[in-house]
Amino acid sequence: MDRVFRRLLPGLCAPSPGCAVSGPAASYLVKSKEKIQSVSCGDDTVTLLSERGSVLFVDAHTYTPQLLKVFCNKPVTHVSCGSRHSVALTKDGQVYTWGQNSRGQLGLETSGLDVKAPQHVRSVSAVPLVQIAAGGEQSFAVSFSGCVFAWGGNDCGQLGLGDRTDRRTPTSVLCLNTKKSVHVSCGENHTAVLTKDGVVFTFGSGQHGQLGHNSFRDELRPRLVAELWGAKVIKIACGRRHTLVLTDSKRLYSFGCDEQGQLGRGEESHPSVPLPVQLPQDTTNGLIIRNIYMGGDCSFATSTSTQNDESNVDSVNNITQHSTDDMIDKWTSRCDSKSWKKIKQEIRRTFSSASSANKCFLDQRHFQTSPKYSGLNLKLARVAFKKLAKRDDVWAEVEAALLELLPSLDEKLVGVEALRIFLLLNELLHVIPEKQTATEHRACGDWWCSLSPSTMVKHVKMWKQVLSEILSSETGHCNLRVQNLLVVLQYMYNANSRSTGCQRIPESTFCLEINEAFLKADLQLWCSKRKVIKNDKQKTNFVLRITKKSQITNGIKVLICSVMVYQFVMDLKSKKTAFDIYVDRTNDRFFELRLKRTSLLEGAFTQLAAAHHSDFKKPFVVYLDEDPVVTDVYKRDFFHHLFPEMVSPESGMFLFNDSVTLPWFPSRATKEDETKFFLFGVLCGLALYNQCIVYLPFPLALFKKLLDVEPTLEDLKEFTGVGKTLQDVMGYEDDVLENLFMSFSINWDGADVILDPQNPQKPVTGENKKEFVDAYMNHILNTSIEGVFREFKRGFFEVCDQKQVKLFTPEELQGVMVGKEIYDWEKLKRNTVYESYYASHPTIQMFWEVFDDLTEEQKKDFLLFLTGFRTVPILGMDQIKMTVRVAQIESSTHDQHRPKSLTCHSILDLPVYSTKEIMQERMTEALIEDKAFRLNG
Repeated sequence: MDRVFRRLLPGLCAPSPGCAVSGPAASYLVKSKEKIQSVSCGDDTVTLLSERGSVLFVDAHTYTPQLLKVFCNKPVTHVSCGSRHSVALTKDGQVYTWGQNSRGQLGLETSGLDVKAPQHVRSVSAVPLVQIAAGGEQSFAVSFSGCVFAWGGNDCGQLGLGDRTDRRTPTSVLCLNTKKSVHVSCGENHTAVLTKDGVVFTFGSGQHGQLGHNSFRDELRPRLVAELWGAKVIKIACGRRHTLVLTDSKRLYSFGCDEQGQLGRGEESHPSVPLPVQLPQDTTNGLIIRNIYMGGDCSFATSTSTQNDESNVDSVNNITQHSTDDMIDKWTSRCDSKSWKKIKQEIRRTFSSASSANKCFLDQRHFQTSPKYSGLNLKLARVAFKKLAKRDDVWAEVEAALLELLPSLDEKLVGVEALRIFLLLNELLHVIPEKQTATEHRACGDWWCSLSPSTMVKHVKMWKQVLSEILSSETGHCNLRVQNLLVVLQYMYNANSRSTGCQRIPESTFCLEINEAFLKADLQLWCSKRKVIKNDKQKTNFVLRITKKSQITNGIKVLICSVMVYQFVMDLKSKKTAFDIYVDRTNDRFFELRLKRTSLLEGAFTQLAAAHHSDFKKPFVVYLDEDPVVTDVYKRDFFHHLFPEMVSPESGMFLFNDSVTLPWFPSRATKEDETKFFLFGVLCGLALYNQCIVYLPFPLALFKKLLDVEPTLEDLKEFTGVGKTLQDVMGYEDDVLENLFMSFSINWDGADVILDPQNPQKPVTGENKKEFVDAYMNHILNTSIEGVFREFKRGFFEVCDQKQVKLFTPEELQGVMVGKEIYDWEKLKRNTVYESYYASHPTIQMFWEVFDDLTEEQKKDFLLFLTGFRTVPILGMDQIKMTVRVAQIESSTHDQHRPKSLTCHSILDLPVYSTKEIMQERMTEALIEDKAFRLNG
């Protein structure tokens, strides 16, 4: 039977089995129908925890225990009371708080509102927690892997966060992240933490020496109690202003306030130094100290006469593969109905809670969890999920539990341990393809789509974060983990695509920027594998895409292949980087065009028609008017002046809309015309391949057709008013259509066209109006231009790799080739660097004054003068970094010279002008001359 050594306030009695004691000067018997496991007391609160996991609070007037009904179906494992608030930890690892919230000690983000009923602290719901503690006005929680979370009052640094600022939500105590913390205890304004290795850290108020650092100052961060060094501590407990520790040699040490004799050290001094407690003599007679407890100003120690060692304070933190295997085997074995009912409850409890699922698959090194190491045994998880999938009834319970789990991931998660659930869900997808049909795959995505848009955004960002971490740590290749993550995002993307209105989140939410180093390594691997496959006659029909059969030697899957299917996952910057890396610029041989300014288009067509198609992929060089200088300026000028001439009404190549603003392919073309459109495609491909923005004012339908995306009625509306008419037709009732006398015979591009050769005069009715609209639209955008567009597309992909171009969406491809007319002149100014000049130089200040005085059109002309392009690159003004340097002038004065530019590097050579008026005049002259046809650079 236990013996209790205690130093108590007068009149306070020790509890008896099955009952509790309350009262500062008197004892009261509190009767309970349930066997009481533990008691926790605050300033005016007594809370009881039964062995069944029920929580009862003792009424301050009747001393009758009242059941907290919120925990009726949620067994509780720990309860802790602070001064005027309480914290509870449920069996499935969830934290609940109630009481006073003046300092944020409830962790609910509410501002000072007291709470009578227990409330769920959702921000740590995904973290597997093993212990909670409440202090004066602070609260703590400890995870399975030793992470410590703190919230509440922090005026003395009792949260250990390095400052004195209160926290209203759980915050990770980063200083303790790798210390393997297993237990925390709180005093009024101080905190003690015990690690797995038996080391004690204290922080907060040191006014009474309760931190044990041989000082009386506050500590804002966890500090190791050096005076205990060499002794392995196995228990800690904090009173209001004092601390007690028990070592593995069963010695007790105390430090802090001793006004009530609570240190148990007799006349010993030095309260700020840990010194042994003077125990009664009979403790040396075979009795072993087993546990320690604290009241506000009192201390308790329990002993036993047997060698019953309970020093393993972190046994609850040890999760073994054996225990998890046993649990899964029990679930999947045949059993009677009574056992099956209990198993279903266990499955629901495990997989409907992120924290419960989280703690089932930890490896032996989970205490080392960090942003770089998950602490999960993913192999164990994968094997377990495969076992679960073998029984349909078990798997159905797992799926049902996951449906309950998903909404809980809506919260802002705290700590890296919370991210494990996303890796576990990822491993679960190894099993889903084997268990589910296509319809069920769609349902999986719809699970996510059933959540609120804000929740969808949070989930997408979390999956992207996990994917980004894997990619950054596994450069050069991707494995099945990446494929599964892409599948997750695909489910969500497809579900989102089926959503409409405000329920749909922006597609850009799914985009991820991938670092250039990874892309280079990935592309190199991809190219090498493509060459192997092309040379293997047995694999001539092999298609690079992510399927179960897309294994490329040694099981390596390459991200760039994945993007062909999951292209939405890469942001535009990553796609553009990947495309530019792929372009081979290392060839020492060039593809050259030698042209005259007076016959630019004719000369280009002639020389392109005579060139070998393999030359198109070589570095492109243009010589103008027999000038032997090799310069990027001529190439940019070539594209800048050629395309406006080629796509103008005067060239006669294209059909234009009524406003003569948008060109389209002609429906009546000869074989010679088809050759021209092949060369037009080559020129467009050369522009993209050589990173040159061109004038290409076509509707989006052109870029859709290049990427094998079917144009829509909206695309037709962009080009011609016929599209609006057809849209109106779709909305007409039968009687309206009957009065319009429309038939399947139309006129397009000056020619009569019969849309239904079997019935030329077929009238348009309510029943066939969609057929009519589809046929009309298909004729304009597809069948009437089939020959010329086929040649255009063939020419385009003679230069560019089709799989690489398909990285882009139609909108992105249009933007990359044409640029955008969104000008941020302030950003241009901020991004400018100077050589020989500096930002406050008088000439530079004068230059920006002159620039600000330019009209908007003149500023666009300046951009053309500087870069060779009049539109902004698709990635924005950040891609333009102007360098302004002092012009090198050998003779005469600077005032006589105009500014010059080196467009290939966006360099402006600016003379040192004497006045603003002279600079303005020379700048205007330079822009006018450049518009005529620039040759300086």
